[in-house]
Amino acid sequence: MHRVHRGVYAVGHRSIGRVGDLQAALLACGEGSVVSHGTAAAFWGLRDQWPVLIDVTARDQAGRKIDGIRCRRCRFPSPSEIVIHKGVRCTTPMRTLVDLAGMLGTPSLRRAIERAAVTKLLGLHSLDAALDAAQGRRGLAALRAIAEEWRPQDGAQPDLRSDFEALVLPRLVERGLPRPICNKTLRIDGDYLTPDFLWEELRVVVETDGAETHNTPVAFQRDRWRDQILVAAGYRVTRVTWDQISRELDAVVARIGRALERAAGEVR
Repeated sequence: MHRVHRGVYAVGHRSIGRVGDLQAALLACGEGSVVSHGTAAAFWGLRDQWPVLIDVTARDQAGRKIDGIRCRRCRFPSPSEIVIHKGVRCTTPMRTLVDLAGMLGTPSLRRAIERAAVTKLLGLHSLDAALDAAQGRRGLAALRAIAEEWRPQDGAQPDLRSDFEALVLPRLVERGLPRPICNKTLRIDGDYLTPDFLWEELRVVVETDGAETHNTPVAFQRDRWRDQILVAAGYRVTRVTWDQISRELDAVVARIGRALERAAGEVR
């Protein structure tokens, strides 16, 4: 028996892994406790950095001080805000975003929402419910403002598949540019292509290229083939690299805006 926390022991050996550490923290904090805040964000993949202390929200928060654990003092999550993830009881992604809103600045909070969108965890209706239940907490105005960037007029959830798309899409909306269709499959002369961003009426396509998936000879040839098919079908194609996005995102968005304006002028 190896002591992890007071009254909590690992059997056989102390190496219990990340999930074991989280489960031990919940046992130490009492029945009904949930992993929350920064730890839940890292556990869901919304943030890369794991906190030094494990964040836990407990039902009984009075007088708790446990080594390695940070007991958070806030409204206890409702049943709809708690889920079992990989065997660990934790806050849902949307409740986690609400908790993060009081901890992070706007850029870091925006990045967490972008991660939620890419990993298919962003649910605007669930986020609205979590926001409504959290009246009076810090950071909610910033979280609401960022969420509006992801709220399409038709109510459809954007289908994002990469960090590149998640970074560019809200910037397009922020500049008042038309919202693209994300990852819609086109059938052109028997070939099936799925552009990252598509403005169908304007016949404009934007593709985002990352080094991991596009920086190989095979990918280079595939991308050129895709561009040729699209151009032959009357589409204006713009490719954006990860280096450009990371170094000059505003300039990239401005160039896309000019391409859309020119296409709109040609359509008129």
